[in-house]
Amino acid sequence: MDEKRSNCEKVGRRSREGGAFVKMFIGPINVRASRKDVQLKVKEEYNSYRDRTALLFLLFPSTLLILRSWIWDGCLPAFPVQLYQAWLLFLYTGLALRENILRINGSDIRPWWIYHHYCAMLMALVSLTWEIKGQPNCAQKQRGVQLFLQWAMMQGVAMLLQNRYQRQRLYTRIALGKAKRMDVVWGETAGVDGQLWLLCPILFILQVFEAYVGLLLLKTALVGVVPEWQVSFCGALLVLMAVGNFINTVQTLMTKSSMK
Repeated sequence: MDEKRSNCEKVGRRSREGGAFVKMFIGPINVRASRKDVQLKVKEEYNSYRDRTALLFLLFPSTLLILRSWIWDGCLPAFPVQLYQAWLLFLYTGLALRENILRINGSDIRPWWIYHHYCAMLMALVSLTWEIKGQPNCAQKQRGVQLFLQWAMMQGVAMLLQNRYQRQRLYTRIALGKAKRMDVVWGETAGVDGQLWLLCPILFILQVFEAYVGLLLLKTALVGVVPEWQVSFCGALLVLMAVGNFINTVQTLMTKSSMK
């Protein structure tokens, strides 16, 4: 009995502390809030963080692409691209940290989305070491970077739509008792039929485009246009994330259909 009680205490302690990822940043601290108002405050802060980052997710890459055409003659300098990758690393680390804490406090975030952000963090970190080639053949060598920035703009649009249209529906579901107060908007989990007709094509297009960018990076690495290992590594991660996103989107839609 003592051994069983000890094991249960260890499991409970791990669930309160949030696992290795949370402990790596804040140490072995209890992150489960005992008061409901504190839990809801964590959720609202997460929603606010997503609102702010959705705008930046759209503005940052669009600014780089505009400057690329107007000022930089079609060839992106290394520093602004690396600055953007550093911001992505900060963004995904913040999202993953908040989502781990939300899950501990009873949120319904799918584990895949947290793993997705781990992959995105790793990709942003590796991208910081990727040398952005200049002339000659700048357009060819930076084709993958350009497509990635275009995909990021599309992702920003999708995030804005999700935040705008799905949050009100989530509040309605909470009022009807069909969702918990700690549930959050993510992916397509809170949409209704009319919104899904708009969001699902956007999500699937994003996933196809993400896989295309990943395959393009793999191709440029294999044919020797940009032979650095970072290119093939980031390409493989993009394909992995696209496949995982597609599978989870389909699973969510199937769950919605069975519930109806």
